[in-house]
Amino acid sequence: MSHNDFLCDDLFIYWRLHPTKELDSFWEEYLLENKKASVPFNEAIEAFEMIRNEQNNYHFDESSLREKLNERIKKHKNKNIYRIFASSAAAILLVTLISTFYVLNRMGDREGTDISSTGVMINNSSVQLVTGNKVLEIDNNSTLNLSEKKHSALITNSLANKEIDLKDNQSNRLIVPYGKRSTLVLADGSKVLLNSGTKMEFPSMFSGEDREIRVEGEIFIDVVKQDNVPFIIQTPNSRITVFGTSFNVSSYSDEKSESVVLVDGSVEVRSGNSALILKPNEMAVIEDGYIEHKTVDVLNYICWTSGYMQLNKTPLNDVLRKIERYYNVIFQYNDDLKLNVQTCSGKLFLSDNFDDVLEAFSKMTYLQYEKHDDKSIFIHK
Repeated sequence: MSHNDFLCDDLFIYWRLHPTKELDSFWEEYLLENKKASVPFNEAIEAFEMIRNEQNNYHFDESSLREKLNERIKKHKNKNIYRIFASSAAAILLVTLISTFYVLNRMGDREGTDISSTGVMINNSSVQLVTGNKVLEIDNNSTLNLSEKKHSALITNSLANKEIDLKDNQSNRLIVPYGKRSTLVLADGSKVLLNSGTKMEFPSMFSGEDREIRVEGEIFIDVVKQDNVPFIIQTPNSRITVFGTSFNVSSYSDEKSESVVLVDGSVEVRSGNSALILKPNEMAVIEDGYIEHKTVDVLNYICWTSGYMQLNKTPLNDVLRKIERYYNVIFQYNDDLKLNVQTCSGKLFLSDNFDDVLEAFSKMTYLQYEKHDDKSIFIHK
């Protein structure tokens, strides 16, 4: 089962639009009976929220869609569920609109361009915590702390504190879109800094013989050491095992390779049939099941946690890609600039004022920029 199955289910969509105690109980019982469906279920909630934010961009034939959805509703055997559906004609139309957008969106992904892999993250405007059946919006640069109290998490920022309930046996997902960042303190006290464009799945409490999280994007993590209880990070292409250490993991879907950079301690990196143990100031580059090993200046890879980029003959297209993620913008440029072979060196501060960053980049590279709007910038000579 995948998240697509839920997004094509009328009852799931109606529940997201009009949650009730009855429907909450229905899905709670479903997940208890189908524990393997937990991950795709949460992924469907995440995708639905993105779709709902974009729904006003599409038009549809109201009478035709109403007829099609009514036919699907009549197939439900549960009369109570049917009565819930039939009670709101407006909701039916909205359900169908959401479904229609989802089909169009998936078709667009298959035909997509170079930015299609980042579209979902760009569309989201806030950090989101998906926990059980709930989706909570979190302020940028907030800290989510699971270590202070059992069965709850404390969300703190410069203005306020908020406490939310968490169930021990459920998986949670923190989604940090482009242009945002977040900090997470796990139940064992391990601290994770999440960079822009990152998704992380984690339990409310660790139990068993290991501690495991899943990451896609970039994090810096300081793992609390626990004897005989290893900490494991699963990425799309690797498995990282640690016992207590600080390191950076970069695993973006729009890049060919992943990287693990070790600050202190030791970690084991596995991918395919390859395995490697890293020492401090070493980096593992994972690509196509192979692991390349090299000695590096770790500061070049973790400086984003301090609000700047340390560049050392870095290709300009890589610099722009990182700026895109950090500020949720899109750079456009002609191929004849050959930014993949041009490099720059120096320190680029990631100011809250994006115009300052553009000016600094221009001075470092002697390239000019032209803002089409707040999100689109054209780079030229």
